[in-house]
Formats: sequence, structure tokens, C-alpha cells
Amino acid sequence: MKQILIFFVAALLISGCQNPLVKKPEKRQSSQPPISGEIPQSQDYSVAQTALVIGNSEYQYQPLPNPINDANDMANSLKKLGFNVTLKMNLDRQGMSEAIREFEQRLFNTPEDDVGIFYFSGHGAQVNGQNFLVPIDNHQIKSEADLRQHAVNAVDISEMMKVANAGMNIITLDACRDNPYQGSEKTLTRGLARMPTQRGSTVIAFATAPGRTASDEGPDGRHGVYTYYLLDALKKSHSTLIDQVFSEVRDVVKDQTHQEPWLQMSLRQQCYFGGKCRR
Repeated sequence: MKQILIFFVAALLISGCQNPLVKKPEKRQSSQPPISGEIPQSQDYSVAQTALVIGNSEYQYQPLPNPINDANDMANSLKKLGFNVTLKMNLDRQGMSEAIREFEQRLFNTPEDDVGIFYFSGHGAQVNGQNFLVPIDNHQIKSEADLRQHAVNAVDISEMMKVANAGMNIITLDACRDNPYQGSEKTLTRGLARMPTQRGSTVIAFATAPGRTASDEGPDGRHGVYTYYLLDALKKSHSTLIDQVFSEVRDVVKDQTHQEPWLQMSLRQQCYFGGKCRR
């Protein structure tokens, strides 16, 4: 009997019996090595598209006729391309801050890497290389020193978007109009300045070159020059890479007008208007 028991135990060990509650690990399939010289094909994947569009026209000092047209038509164009768009117009300082906070939450709540766009049309100014977007209650701004308290720092928007969204972030500023506040004729450093480019995928599009001002009257008389050509490009951009669209707009505006747009880009991935990105 003892010999039979020893034989039975040995048979169990040899057969590799295991606890039936423990799953046997599956055998890993060996992957085929790539063919020598073969380049891996990039793959497109879908992303959400989120935008905040602001147009300020009804300034207490130096009102502008066209930013509300810019913003309205930009919002409609982005909606046609699949963006979830929030449109805001004629905002004071508090209204701009609230709209930007809401935009931040929308970017945070997107479950995947997003394509985020912040668009602004209106007055803008710079102080010591920092760009400020001017709200409509600009009667409180008498000098460059007042901009920090009564305007919105564009760098803060860029940094917020980078933290809230790991995908592609786009900032478009048609915001270099002349004389944005009382006293600016004497103290203003014209136009906007270069901005630090965030790591990741970032596109920052200025209506004109650093230190220059942009025209509020495009060929149709109802849009700023830069936005006029950007809207035209967006009509046929559904399957075009975003960075390519902005590069083409820069070149067209430069060729057709005396205005020279400025473009800063740092790309980790490439995305199309229409909700697709490429790995």
C-alpha cells in the first residue's frame, strides 16, 4: 500500500497538477521581428475638440467694430469641424476670468487627450515681454502698470491649457490693435511679444509679428485681416493637419497684405481639424 501511495504522489507531481483556483498563465506569443528596413506606419486616432472663443468690441476706450464678427464666425467654423465651442463676447475682466476657468474645467473633464483652442479677437498689449488681453472695461487701464491688474495675461492661459490638457493646445491671438487704453499712444510697446512655448504639442498664432500692430479691417470690411484669411482656410481644412493650416494662413496673409503673422510651434503629435491625431 505504501508503494502505491508513493507512486500516486509522484504521478501527480509529474503531471504538473495545480490548484484549480489558480489560473495557468498563458504562453506569451513571440512577436515576429520587423522586416529589415521597414518603417512602422503611423496610426490615426480620434480625440475630442474643445474651444473657447472670445470677441471684445464694445470697449469703453477705443471700441472696435469687427471682433464680434470675428468671434461669431470663428465659433461657427469650429463647430462645423466638430469642436465643442463656448462663444463669449464683450467680456469685462471678471467675465474673461470666469470664461477661462470654465474652459479649464472642460479641458480637465475630457477623458482623452484633447485638441484645445483658445481664440481671442480684440485689444492686446505687452509689458516687458508679457502679453495681456484687454477686457472691455479698459477705462481702468491708464498705463502699462495697470495691465497686470486689469487685463488677462496670455501666458497664464497657455500654462493652464498645458496642465489641463495633455493633447494639442492652440492659442490664436488676433489682438494687436493700436492704442488699447488711454495713454497708450505715449507709453505702449506696440504689438505683442513672443511667448514661451510649452512642452508637448502647442501652436501659438499671432495676427502679426512681435512689436507690430494688426489691422481690424480685412478685405471684406467685417473681419480683422488675420481672421478673414483664417476663416477662409478653415472652410477646407477638415482633413488638413492643424499646423499646416496655420502655416498656410501665415504665408497667405504675408503675401496678400502688409501684415506678417507670427507662428510658434512645438509639436509632439500631429492633429487634423476634424478630430483625428497621428501617433
